[in-house]
Amino acid sequence: MSYWPEIRLDFGQIDVQFNWDMGADDKEMTSLDDIPVKVNVSVQNIDDSTVFRRVTKSTIFNWPNHGKSIGEWIKHICSILRYESYEAFFHIGGIRFDIPTLQNNFPKLKKVFINCVVMEPSEDDIKSTQNVLRAFLPHVKHFLLNRVPLQEDFSIQNIGMANLKELEIYNPQNPKLDDLLTLNVERCTILNDPFSLRDLNRFFKLWKKGSFPRLKYLWVHGNIGTIPACEVLLKGLHAIEVGRAVYSIQNCQGIRARINMVDNVHIGFVSVRFEVVCF
Repeated sequence: MSYWPEIRLDFGQIDVQFNWDMGADDKEMTSLDDIPVKVNVSVQNIDDSTVFRRVTKSTIFNWPNHGKSIGEWIKHICSILRYESYEAFFHIGGIRFDIPTLQNNFPKLKKVFINCVVMEPSEDDIKSTQNVLRAFLPHVKHFLLNRVPLQEDFSIQNIGMANLKELEIYNPQNPKLDDLLTLNVERCTILNDPFSLRDLNRFFKLWKKGSFPRLKYLWVHGNIGTIPACEVLLKGLHAIEVGRAVYSIQNCQGIRARINMVDNVHIGFVSVRFEVVCF
């Protein structure tokens, strides 16, 4: 019996996880149109009134094959719960995703999470990642990406150009200034692989000149060198210290923002948070 990486749907106070048994012959699942031998569904009731969402009840169902494809099972669950919008988690590394099937089986998505579960993604994994992004970037406004295998023909720059409300990227590969220059998002987080502090300084200088008008929040990591981080990051920004490691800057349109810096010397980077505080 072979269980493939799950798709998870988050309906707020109800969390649904799917696994599929594709049969004793270990048949490869090639798309959401495949028909599994059995569907394993885990339904969790969530208390989301606290910072850490607590599972209050968990129920597991094993549904035999009723001639439904994987995509049909997903739509079946969505029709039962009748939520106006929900969030979907896609785990790259087991199933192949194509654009038409994704768009057909996941209506009304509010947020998309993409997580790569393999250390060395294959060409199929890279293609699946790009297909998930291309399928939902036109209409989904919130994305979270973890260890996603991006390439030059579809990079952070391409994603940043989309008209998003929130973009979170964890464990990117060698982020650089060019990845930030196309940002057209309201809130952006890129963590666990640091930027050059000089690149971040250039980015904030561009913001002061009026670039990135939609940006309200940015959280990134920067490299720590021999020169104090604040001297490199704040050079030429005419920043005013308003608290411990908190600085205020203003752009050409009179919009003020704060930069908060926290040194993490033991792991070799500085945490940099930028937030617009006054229009």
